[in-house]
Amino acid sequence: MSQILLDTDIISYYMRGDERVVANYAQHIDLYGFVYVSRISILEILGGLKVKNATTQIQRFRNFLAQNQILELTENASEIASDVFATLYKMGKHSGNYDILIASIAIENSLTLCTNNLKDYQNIPNLNLINWK
Repeated sequence: MSQILLDTDIISYYMRGDERVVANYAQHIDLYGFVYVSRISILEILGGLKVKNATTQIQRFRNFLAQNQILELTENASEIASDVFATLYKMGKHSGNYDILIASIAIENSLTLCTNNLKDYQNIPNLNLINWK
């Protein structure tokens, strides 16, 4: 098992207590002590929780973040994202801009992206995927 960057959907499953995701998370924590979370996923999750005014869930999410490692969108990851965008565009494929940014952070840091949205990422070159769901 390699180090993992969690996609937004997997974090949501974890926060909702999905048994499979929670078990896989616990196994990973036993091996590595933490997972990686991108600043992009933080934006997505906090935005959704703030729309709902879900203050309890926001605090639970902040506690989750405090136990793990946050990765920023760096200049190099932005360059990778622009390459991915151009490649997908030329192939006639599309992926969401947030997805491309999250994927570029995983690629830059040589991490496996853990997602249940495999179709959103399957056409991105040099990206390793796993699904804990």
